[in-house]
Amino acid sequence: MTKSFWTSVILSIGLGCSAVSLANSDLSRPLTAEVSVAGQMSLPKFQTLMQQGFKSVIVNRPDQEIGNDVSVSQLRSIAERYQASVIYQPVTNGQVTQQHIEEFAKYYNELPKPILMVCRSGARSTALFNQAKGQGLIHE
Repeated sequence: MTKSFWTSVILSIGLGCSAVSLANSDLSRPLTAEVSVAGQMSLPKFQTLMQQGFKSVIVNRPDQEIGNDVSVSQLRSIAERYQASVIYQPVTNGQVTQQHIEEFAKYYNELPKPILMVCRSGARSTALFNQAKGQGLIHE
């Protein structure tokens, strides 16, 4: 990996952390018309988000992460009621890799839109999206 690649990843994560500060009361934050990010999840919050018409969900928060009270299987059971797909793509906080970026871009390009991305604060999901877009991997 080149120094410029890692510099851009670190900058993206840092910018994502400062630009995305989703309070628990906020439902989601749109990145584009096709993708939004949501932070700390609860079952009632997710139910409300699904009612907004998301067709796909990408969960970037590992189930076992400290403070995570909602598992991907719980989210999947709610999403299925709305005929929405759920992809579990866990990313450890602060450890977005090129493999994560490429895997996310593949999902993004193939999944029905709009897409909801979920992590603890929205920063990891935003970093994945911004990196994939910056590398020209996103087909919009």
